[in-house]
Amino acid sequence: VAAMDVGLLCGSRGERSANAAILQVAAARLERAGHAAHRIEFIESMPPFDPALVDDPPAEVARFQRDVRSCDVLLVAAPEYAAGVAGTTKNALDWLVGDATIYRMSVGVASAGTTGGSHAVEQLVRTISWQGGWVVATLGVAAPRTKSDEHGNYTDGATLTEIAEWVDAVVGAAEGTGADRLSL
Repeated sequence: VAAMDVGLLCGSRGERSANAAILQVAAARLERAGHAAHRIEFIESMPPFDPALVDDPPAEVARFQRDVRSCDVLLVAAPEYAAGVAGTTKNALDWLVGDATIYRMSVGVASAGTTGGSHAVEQLVRTISWQGGWVVATLGVAAPRTKSDEHGNYTDGATLTEIAEWVDAVVGAAEGTGADRLSL
């Protein structure tokens, strides 16, 4: 298994974020397996997507695109708000449309929230797939506060196993052929 550079994109900035906690567990698993995991930062004040600026994006957008492009694999964890993915996350992903940043990249999508974030996962899969990214694994974590300690760290064994399996599926798919990833 070749070492990979895995980008971690969290769509939540909340203290004790259940979605950030998913990515913390993922990062630890990746690092134990010899992969590099790094958080991709994006600025909540990133300007709204503007197709007129695709060829010459603002500096914070260009940095975000460069950070995503540097990854072999991308793990995205974002909260669900009002039956959809958080707006800042969708806006950031919209900025990736014009430059094929995630085209044929293996991507894992997760959402933690009261009901498991199925609407957020669905929208993330649609947005990423539309851009040619290969969403090879999804994860929903329902009622995350019942599965974590007072600091927001996951302690529930079944949830930790699900996160590990999600990470392993994405990394494993990235090692496969394009046809293998497309079939997932």
